[in-house]
Amino acid sequence: MLDGPSSVGSKIADEEQVPLSRLIDVVNERFGTDFNNADQLFFHRFVEVALAGASLGQAAIANPGEKFELLFKNLLEALFVEPVDQNEEIFARFMNDKTFRGLVTNWFATEAYGKLRA
Repeated sequence: MLDGPSSVGSKIADEEQVPLSRLIDVVNERFGTDFNNADQLFFHRFVEVALAGASLGQAAIANPGEKFELLFKNLLEALFVEPVDQNEEIFARFMNDKTFRGLVTNWFATEAYGKLRA
């Protein structure tokens, strides 16, 4: 298992947890994509935007990880829709590939939850 945040939800609890710097490598390997460092910055934006919301911080404090991930999923989907013009390939993969969406959602929820509760 790679160093990184612990899993919040149980559905992907056995997945390798990775730092953001390796998320693109893992996604490329598992899903046959060819995302690069620019795409990594695209993903990084979501962590920053999510952490900026006060209501998300309150949700992290008030809920266990599994419930937080469900709340976070809705936020993440909304965030992916906003910048669709910035990265259509990631947007399309996220919206159309349930496994990809699950891995990315779990990773971001875990990362945000850990940072917000710290």
